[in-house]
Amino acid sequence: MMVILVRYAEIALKGSNRHFFEERLYENLQRVLDLPPSQVRNFRTQFAIYPSSGEVDRVLEDLRKVFGVAWYAPARTCRTSLGEIVQTGLEVAKANIKPGDTFAVRAQRADKTLPFTSPDLERELGEAVRQATAAHVDLDDPDTTLYVSTSTEESYVYTEKIPGPGGLPVGTSGRVLSLLSGGPDSIASSYYLARRGAQVDFLHFHVFPNKDAILDSKIIPIVSKLSKYTLSDQLYLSSYLPFEMQVLGLQVRDARYELVVFRRLMARIAEALAQKHGYQAIVLGDSLGQVASQTMENMAALDEAVSIPVFRPLIGMDKVEIMDLVQEIGLLEEAIAPYKDCCSLITPKPVIKAYLPFVHTIERDLKISRVVKEMVDEVEVVGTRLKVEN
Repeated sequence: MMVILVRYAEIALKGSNRHFFEERLYENLQRVLDLPPSQVRNFRTQFAIYPSSGEVDRVLEDLRKVFGVAWYAPARTCRTSLGEIVQTGLEVAKANIKPGDTFAVRAQRADKTLPFTSPDLERELGEAVRQATAAHVDLDDPDTTLYVSTSTEESYVYTEKIPGPGGLPVGTSGRVLSLLSGGPDSIASSYYLARRGAQVDFLHFHVFPNKDAILDSKIIPIVSKLSKYTLSDQLYLSSYLPFEMQVLGLQVRDARYELVVFRRLMARIAEALAQKHGYQAIVLGDSLGQVASQTMENMAALDEAVSIPVFRPLIGMDKVEIMDLVQEIGLLEEAIAPYKDCCSLITPKPVIKAYLPFVHTIERDLKISRVVKEMVDEVEVVGTRLKVEN
């Protein structure tokens, strides 16, 4: 019988709260793989997935998106008896090992009360495989390794360990609101917060008078694909237009501060939504020094505008590393697709070292608190089924 064995790593280091992490990973596996509880079983230190024959390829692909998974393996399963394990191991070996190949057997016995040891199993299976395949044993650098994992309930034999995404299960580290621009940086930062177990939802600022243009833009496929990793529930949409109308009267000498003021405004709106909907932090895709808005001084100016924690998981990464990650998770095409974002409407020569007293003066002149309230009141919410809520 085919089964997919799933192992976690970091969760095993947890103490008395380990069960909480295991339960959340169990729930996330069902949700991402779209399988009922009967097809996902939780054993000690591992999970076993029982897909139908038509679901195997899809499940193997989707497991790449479940944070908390260290590795997984398509395996043959059998009852836990020495004879049946050796027989199943032989069947797997004949399908994967050719005459003249080298091989090794690595066995792990979870139940120490079983009437055989791991070395016993390795010797018995190794000798049977050697005789049946004419292959040679090489314990240092084999062409193929036969892995055997035994437990009281059943045992597994497999030859491949597929790396998972690692991290912690989504939903074990609080809730955050990520400012999603649609570019590579905000995609990568959302991914990294989810990888550390945070429940990530999105806030997007747009230049359109209503949501309809957004629903036909690249933002929706980005959220749809990214949510496979982040398990997001909500996308909040906020129009840039009220701010644009307010800054039309900015003097030329103040225009260079428009981007700093706008980013502070975005943070304030995110904070207001966080307080309303129970988010504990906001997430930005800033990388130190990458662009003018991400200098030390300008990031400090943004942080001064809010009291909520601001997370910047990309702070020490360069553009190549960020692009590589976005490509790896299958979102590069969407990330680089043309899109008219808010920053494209702002002066092309922003200040790189914001002077806070001057920022405060501009915000008072713009009556920024009133703009924030107006924009928060007009935020539209799109759920996972793309249904707009009042």
